[in-house]
Amino acid sequence: MLRTFCSIMLAVCLSVALTGCHGSKYFTKVGAKQEAAGLTPEAAESYYTALLKKRSNVDAQIGLKKNGQLFLNSLLNDFAKQKNFGSNKDAVYAYYKAVDYKNKIQNSGVTLQIAEFYEQDYTTCKNAYLTQLYEEGTTLLEAQKFADAEKKFAEIKKIDPEFKDAEELGDIAYLEPLYNQAKSEMELKHYRAAHDLFAKVIQKRAVFKDAALLKKSCLSIGTYTIAILPFENATSTTGLDARAAAYTLEALTKINDPFLRIVDREHTEAILQEQKLQLSGIVDQNTAVVVGELVGAQALLTGTVLNYSESRGTMRSKQRDAYVEYKEKVLNKEDGKYYMQSKYRPTTYTEYYNTNSTNVSFQYKLISLKTGEIIKTEIIDKEINDEVLFGRFDGDFNRLFPASQGGLNLNGQDKRALNGLMQGRQELKSTTDLSNDAFNQISTKMQSEISSVMKNLVQ
Repeated sequence: MLRTFCSIMLAVCLSVALTGCHGSKYFTKVGAKQEAAGLTPEAAESYYTALLKKRSNVDAQIGLKKNGQLFLNSLLNDFAKQKNFGSNKDAVYAYYKAVDYKNKIQNSGVTLQIAEFYEQDYTTCKNAYLTQLYEEGTTLLEAQKFADAEKKFAEIKKIDPEFKDAEELGDIAYLEPLYNQAKSEMELKHYRAAHDLFAKVIQKRAVFKDAALLKKSCLSIGTYTIAILPFENATSTTGLDARAAAYTLEALTKINDPFLRIVDREHTEAILQEQKLQLSGIVDQNTAVVVGELVGAQALLTGTVLNYSESRGTMRSKQRDAYVEYKEKVLNKEDGKYYMQSKYRPTTYTEYYNTNSTNVSFQYKLISLKTGEIIKTEIIDKEINDEVLFGRFDGDFNRLFPASQGGLNLNGQDKRALNGLMQGRQELKSTTDLSNDAFNQISTKMQSEISSVMKNLVQ
């Protein structure tokens, strides 16, 4: 068996190779030999390949017209057998096979013929089979066997998209189970799952029962509101709490979750002040419930800047050895002409280095206003550094070359590195900018974590 399989694969590979290597005349000759041996389908295929390589090959056209029509007739005979002795379904698909072959040959410029009575017989079989599929589909639909019904109507649509109301019934067979599943999820208070299923229903058909209304209800009932409290600053550096809060609000409002609503700290603070309430640190259960009712939220987000430090570096410099290129006129003794020769003399350049850094430690807590329990808390530490390293040379640095222990260094990579040093960034980020970067990264991490928590809070 293995030997047979290998032989078959070898033949296929050789066939592919030969198809790519040989021209139209070759395949015409092969087709003629196959035709003489009574291998009609094979001969037709060889003539077809010949025409794909050269459409004007008259011998291939004649050979394909004859052998292609003979093979098409055999396919049509199979259709007739299925019509008379088989099923309408088998007859329909046998006819499609014949039509596909006719269309394939048409691509080569040769037209084959299907007698009119075959087309009439196909129409009769097709209508009978479509009626059968329609009756089976409606019966399955009534029995609420939606998946099976959908397959029936899908096949009808493939054969004849305009047949009765098959497309509409197919949509119903697809949408009804989705709609029912969505309602079940809604009853289980899985509002996110229900919302997504209703969205699929509406995407397929904008008006299907009350799917749009229920989708809106899921969003209304399932929305989870987080109120941001004023952040605290446990450090001696003023203004850090406001910056942390600003970056947090910006990050959380960018969470792409229709079920999340954020109440900013100013709005929350205004309501609390109106009720003469001040909240900080851990919120106990009784106070949490009261706050939740006041601000219309299910959770509070608190934050504290625990630690902050910054380091401002001092610019350091160092003299580095190098060589500078210059041109000198030199006489060529052989031809008596002068030419310019590159020469190098020792020099120095100044290398500068400086660095700034900030370190922020921030803790946030997401507290349930239903239970007073902490849903999520985390301490995030971020250290942000910036450094500059550049060189300065009193002259054209393009003519500057590095020095090595052996003297002049003409290595191209080292020269490019020196040029890069001369063009290096000289402006160092301030510690304020670095701290902003830190708060931005902290808020981005909070965004990711709270987005994940939301998937569990609203299922």
